[in-house]
Amino acid sequence: MDNLDNPGNPDNPGGGEQPPDDGAQPKEDRHFVTALARGLDVLACFRSYETRLGNAELAQRCGLPKSTVSRLTHTLTELGYLRLDAEQAKYQLGSSALAMAPAAQQGVDVLEVVRPFMRALADLSQGVTSLIVRDRAQMLIYENCQSESYLTLRVAVGTRISGLTTAAGRAYLEALPPAERKQALAAFRRHDGLDGARADAIVANSRAEVRRMGCTTSFGEWLPDINSIAAAFRPGLALPPMTLSCSGPTAIVPAAMLLETVRPLLVESVRGIEAALSAQAR
Repeated sequence: MDNLDNPGNPDNPGGGEQPPDDGAQPKEDRHFVTALARGLDVLACFRSYETRLGNAELAQRCGLPKSTVSRLTHTLTELGYLRLDAEQAKYQLGSSALAMAPAAQQGVDVLEVVRPFMRALADLSQGVTSLIVRDRAQMLIYENCQSESYLTLRVAVGTRISGLTTAAGRAYLEALPPAERKQALAAFRRHDGLDGARADAIVANSRAEVRRMGCTTSFGEWLPDINSIAAAFRPGLALPPMTLSCSGPTAIVPAAMLLETVRPLLVESVRGIEAALSAQAR
């Protein structure tokens, strides 16, 4: 196993370039985790969600051997803090980084656009409309809009939910390019404890739903007596996909009502959000 805490092995077998010692942390501090510090240094190179950097640029900026940076970026990508643009061989910040900074300006800009659509969907469904992003091996509720119904589902902002048994996680997977989908699916599957055959069946069904209806569904699969539909949208090149989910108890948000009444507005809302964000970016 690679040991990132030891820069001399295997990164510098010949005693070559060493990371600069800026004196910020005494070397005798045994509680200081060098690998963690290096990972945070890599993340700090990304000054905005638009920033895209390759391993060579990151190595230069961090003063680390490229082999170390390659392992760090691989780990950060596996955890969702970075996203790899395979065509450009460059990284940018991912969903987990967004989840750590909910007040980031671009996140605020997205919320300003999305909230009116969320309110209309919540009022129509009499349930809850949620803006949901990925956080490592789960999905994270980034914002909620509750209907006035006292019977509606109450799930707090910041709650992490399943990636494979929820409509939101399924919609997110369908919005990803193949390489990212494979990585996210593996993480979701491990967390949810599902075997490969079951996970593949879920993905195949979700893909068919998106083609047929423009959204994904989860009727009693995440929690008993809870129904939901979801659609993913791209907030722009700088941010990872987000999902808009409409959910509620079966008693007041039956599956038929979600599909027949709410679904058309959900699909229309996603298109409207993308159009508004695109116009905002110009």
